[in-house]
Amino acid sequence: MKEAIRRLRETRFFKWQKAGPLLCLLFPIVIAAFAELGQSQSLAELFQFATDSFRVFLFSCLLTGIVYWSLSLLIRRMWISTAITGVLFMTIAIVEFYKYAMTGSHFLFGDLSMVTGVADVTKFAKITFNPLLFILCILTILYIFAVWLTGYRLKGAFWKRCSACALMAGMTAIFIMVPAFFAPVCKVFGIDNTVTYNSYGEAERFKNNKLITNFTVSINQTFATAVTEPEEYSEEAIEEIFDDAEEDALPAGANTGTEVSEQPNVIFIMSESYADFRRITSDLENADEIYAGLDAVAAEGVSGTSVVPTFGNGTVKTEFELMFGLPVKSLGDAGIPHKLLKSGVEQDTFANMYKDAGYNTTYIHPFRSTFYDREDVYSEYGFDRMIFEDDFTVETENFRDYIDDATAFRQAQEVMESTDGPDYIHITTMQNHQPFIDGVGEEVDNYFEGIQLSNEKLREWTEQLKNWDEPVILVFTGDHFPFFSPECDFYNEIGITVDNCSKLYEKTWIVWNNYGTDTSMLPGEEKFSTFYLPHFVYQMAGLDNPFVDVMLEEYSEEPLYSMSVNPTTTSELLDLLTYDRTIGENYSEIGGRKFNFND
Repeated sequence: MKEAIRRLRETRFFKWQKAGPLLCLLFPIVIAAFAELGQSQSLAELFQFATDSFRVFLFSCLLTGIVYWSLSLLIRRMWISTAITGVLFMTIAIVEFYKYAMTGSHFLFGDLSMVTGVADVTKFAKITFNPLLFILCILTILYIFAVWLTGYRLKGAFWKRCSACALMAGMTAIFIMVPAFFAPVCKVFGIDNTVTYNSYGEAERFKNNKLITNFTVSINQTFATAVTEPEEYSEEAIEEIFDDAEEDALPAGANTGTEVSEQPNVIFIMSESYADFRRITSDLENADEIYAGLDAVAAEGVSGTSVVPTFGNGTVKTEFELMFGLPVKSLGDAGIPHKLLKSGVEQDTFANMYKDAGYNTTYIHPFRSTFYDREDVYSEYGFDRMIFEDDFTVETENFRDYIDDATAFRQAQEVMESTDGPDYIHITTMQNHQPFIDGVGEEVDNYFEGIQLSNEKLREWTEQLKNWDEPVILVFTGDHFPFFSPECDFYNEIGITVDNCSKLYEKTWIVWNNYGTDTSMLPGEEKFSTFYLPHFVYQMAGLDNPFVDVMLEEYSEEPLYSMSVNPTTTSELLDLLTYDRTIGENYSEIGGRKFNFND
């Protein structure tokens, strides 16, 4: 081996004194091209991008070069900085390729918060070997080896190199992170820095920018939309909100449901990837059969339309709105809202509100406790008990890769049977999570097979609950429409485009009960944001809270508050309350426990 390396170094190219500098100067262009080729899987598309959008490609190469030379100034040994830069950009390309294949959304800066959950994410993906990515990785390794053979390293005093590195990296960071500086950069290089509110808009922007530049744009927009304390935020401002709501409040006990001898159990079912496609197409084959169970439950309850904050993925965004009763929009449409919360403190959730009203509180999720850090984070949400896939006390059955809905329903039933007093139970199902490709049936057909089964099992459970000797309020809704693989053209076939994709954020909700309580307080045909739903149900259960009163008063003024349908609309009240109850000082918990405080 040593002799072979010696012979390589004795070849004309590696004996050439300029071989090292030449390889290093070309490397940013080469690795930028490798990354773009890896994600696009098309040499023709790469050439078209480099020619038709030359300025954008130039920006990608310059940015890659800044990363590379900043590392080189610190490390000196060029093969090491070549290795670090090569691994970094090829990793970005690989993550983008598989993330898009799995979720239909592109790799953004905010996705880095999911790095600890990579092992869980791979459960969702049918990851297959990709020859081109493998070849590009091998070529990158060979390039690193070639730089190592040259033995090239930078000269200069350490303090001079560090100063140059700090200046280069610091100026670049400022120009990227500060919107006022980044806007003219985008203009010079022809970069599309359009703010997008859905996956379709993001796809259009990615098509214009490609991988490296689009990832850079996402860095800028992450900082631009970072949640800051509202200018109007103060204890007095929050008190004024509640004082105004108190003046308009209904008399105590009014419109709070039929009186019963005991408080009702309240069960929220947030069904994974559940969607009623009859909302967006009339050509769905066997639609009546697929949704027969859902229709039967809806006929015995109240149903309507709510708007969720996500499509295709991002379950925790809808979960946040149902658990906190607050809009994700007020948190900058954060991809993982609970990442913004204070850690190590009790959160002001509906679980805690029900707990204060004498309820047992349980969270059921038939998947890994580590995904989205749920076990650690949700332990501060007021749940007495959290049941993940390894904690089930009933016999589990699977539908394809996941524990099925029927098992989750049986577990909820067991919880109610084993506790004294009323229960508040939140179920986040997993049965219909992607992938829908199993090597047997067609992807879309597989999805609807799972949906039909969910509907049937929901119907069977409500039939059982009719004979249950305790009052039950059952809430059913989906978290988001499903994502189908890039090879599946289903959404295009049914006419969904960037112009009408807001339909993909509309979800069917059902509120059903087994004791004939008054449901007149529930909304009718009007669409509203999902975060209002738990407030209506809390009131329907015969419970009262000033926060609920304020939110239902705001509902009449601002029923829809979502990036997907009205991105430019602002609500000072919703923004103030959301900040106060998640990040701020929790002034809104008037007369009750103070949450969000570090003792």
